Amino acid sequence: MPMLTSDDRITRARALLERKGQPTNDFLNSEIQDSWGRCIDHGLDPLSMPEHVMVDTCDLHELRDSFDDLLILAKSEVQNLYSQISGSNFAIVFASHDGTIIESICDDSFDSFADAKRITPGSLWRETVSGTNALGSVVHAGRPCTVHAGEHFFRCYEDLTCVASPIFDPMGKLVGIIDASSNCRTRQHHTHALVKMSCITIENGQFRRAFRDQLIIELHSRQEFLGTLQAGLLAFCDDGKLISANQQARYLLQGISLHSGTHFDVIFQTSLSAFRSRRSSALPASLTDLRGSTYAVEAAYPFEPVFARNRSIASPVHFKPSIESQPRMVCDDPDVHALVEQVEKAVHIKAPIHIRGETGTGKEMLARHVHEVSGRSGSFVPVNCAALPDTLAEAELFGYRGGAFTGAVRGGSPGLALQADKGTLFLDEIGEMPVALQATLLRFLDGWRVRAVGGTTEKQVDIQLVTATNRDLDIAVHNKQFRADLLYRINTIDIELRPLRHRTDIDKIISALIESLGLKMSIDQDAIASLHDYWWPGNIRELKNFLVRISIDAHDGPISLDHINHALRAARKTSAADAPLQGASLEEHECCVVQETYKQLNGNVSAVARKLGISRNTVYKKLKIDEA
Repeated sequence: MPMLTSDDRITRARALLERKGQPTNDFLNSEIQDSWGRCIDHGLDPLSMPEHVMVDTCDLHELRDSFDDLLILAKSEVQNLYSQISGSNFAIVFASHDGTIIESICDDSFDSFADAKRITPGSLWRETVSGTNALGSVVHAGRPCTVHAGEHFFRCYEDLTCVASPIFDPMGKLVGIIDASSNCRTRQHHTHALVKMSCITIENGQFRRAFRDQLIIELHSRQEFLGTLQAGLLAFCDDGKLISANQQARYLLQGISLHSGTHFDVIFQTSLSAFRSRRSSALPASLTDLRGSTYAVEAAYPFEPVFARNRSIASPVHFKPSIESQPRMVCDDPDVHALVEQVEKAVHIKAPIHIRGETGTGKEMLARHVHEVSGRSGSFVPVNCAALPDTLAEAELFGYRGGAFTGAVRGGSPGLALQADKGTLFLDEIGEMPVALQATLLRFLDGWRVRAVGGTTEKQVDIQLVTATNRDLDIAVHNKQFRADLLYRINTIDIELRPLRHRTDIDKIISALIESLGLKMSIDQDAIASLHDYWWPGNIRELKNFLVRISIDAHDGPISLDHINHALRAARKTSAADAPLQGASLEEHECCVVQETYKQLNGNVSAVARKLGISRNTVYKKLKIDEA
């Protein structure tokens, strides 16, 4: 008998329901469809009552004992989470990595619409037993999951909405799950954020306990976020070798090797010995990674108090305003020079400026120049929209009152928009902004008034808005991933930075980078000429890293054509898959990526959409085929 595809299995499930006179969902997302398919493979009947499987009492006691400190943290967070959402038909559970409930707490009203005995310690909620459910899906995939109403495989659970999130130990192993289940008619959209925050709180608690005898570095790009769930955590041995990094640290330091055993000096520009020597300093500590990003940090040494702790709101980067300010970026290319002149004129009327361009073309440098020539007395506040968590994005951008949600800093936070008052707000990667936040941002742009989450008052602000993206927002609008009305508001001045391969001032850029990096190196003209022929998919950022590498290889000696050619051969190997895209437009590049992924996944459109994080409609559009 041929193996059934996911679509075949979902068709069979729907047919089974329809034969028994039950309605079916017209649309299920790909993850839910895959789960339904697995349920069919396990021989489950969606119209029957699921088997109530419980582990033996002795086994449950042994399981609880094995969790040790984790159970203490989990019980505390389950109770905290319940206190946030109790009274609204909720059940909160903590389960093991295999889906066995260890702790649970329910509203009295929960029993009115669910079989409460199934949500008790010892009950098993794997897909093989309980069908498609959020807890079971996390067991299978290790990712946060929401299963709403009829997305549950068993029809007896269609009155529920279940939200679950994984808990990983410091080495990245799935060790537990928190699930919040409620009546789907009282569905609360903030539940996912609260559950995820509880899991991160447990993970960070585990991390600090596991490495309390080691050096722990806490870091964030903004000092006021130290001590919050947004901070990254790194643990080092006494000899400076990395033991572990939490997920937020890996996100903040993306592009930097964080493998176990990586030395502190390979991650940061400051050596470990130099960093330790700052321990007596009263100034806030900071570290810059090898890619040039700077972070506020705190360090906790074994048996010593945290140093450089400063919870006050840190001022973002300030620049001395000057209308005659010269651009920090090289702009000898005539087209780039014309763009710089255009934005310099735009700031006099406070027109929103939208900058398009590939990754690494210098969009943020141009945005900083906008701020410098504006003469504004406020701050330049950069925001990476791709890093904004979906459910907490509004609080981070517009601030929040203390106690507005679980994990909120006691005194609240003013938010990034308020910090940019009388200055410049730079929304980088705005094409990645969560759709829900786009509507909030649009309202903000209509009146330039800020109201914190949980607050009741508004404050008028005066902001120069600059946005940037490497996406084609017209395509995003067509695919309903970006609001058309928001695009019209942000692109009053719409400019595009040319990729490095199309610029005529590469020589000047190379010289400027060598000087800014403080590299002791010289490159002969033949070597420089050879750099003109490379595609530079990472643009100026890639060129910068390239120069650092060859300076190390040459041991600060003169750079010859042989050095360049050897390094370029290695670079071409890593980007060989992109070679056919040289000179292509951004849309052509996206089409090629989709087509290549489509081939790799044997024509599975759903799998392509999941892997690339785009909709099925976008896949069909890029492939230029009609949706089946």
